[in-house]
Amino acid sequence: MDVSTEVATTVYPGEAALAVVDEFVHLRQIASRERPQEQDESQPRALRRRLAEDARVPGFLAVTARIGSRLCGFGTAMRCADPYPGHAALDAGRAQEWLAGAVQVTDLVVAPVARGRGVGTRLLDVLLLPALDDRAWAAVDGDDRVAVNFFRTQDWRQSVVPSPRDSEAAGQIVFLAPRHPALNTTHELSPR
Repeated sequence: MDVSTEVATTVYPGEAALAVVDEFVHLRQIASRERPQEQDESQPRALRRRLAEDARVPGFLAVTARIGSRLCGFGTAMRCADPYPGHAALDAGRAQEWLAGAVQVTDLVVAPVARGRGVGTRLLDVLLLPALDDRAWAAVDGDDRVAVNFFRTQDWRQSVVPSPRDSEAAGQIVFLAPRHPALNTTHELSPR
């Protein structure tokens, strides 16, 4: 039996997501156990603070995935400003062209025991509903093999990442959604 058929998703627009932020933080801690760099004690506080700030941004969306009453995944996304202030992993022109006004997937976390069962795909599908023009992107830590492989299997395209201008972007990879308009106009994306 396909477990993904038993997964229920719930959408939390804007500040409604704050009601489940503790569950988000707990699941992130479980999911990041294989990533020692995310085990810092300050990480849960930083995640709570970021989610509280993000939830106030117009267009913020959070989605949970549950099997029964148990949280097995969550994701967040929001529409980027236009003009876009920039991303340290991209030059200003590309950041504006590719990211301004696009939906940014800011979090996508699936419990290790639920991976490979369609939970992440389901979350991503819901998060991308506001991207009616197919303009969506995600920045992923290049060392996070689970996330990198997930976006690749979803046919997202990895951009060429130039040398970062600052340490904030060190190791980040920008992925563009499969039908992002930039994929039709540029040939400077890395092969999949």
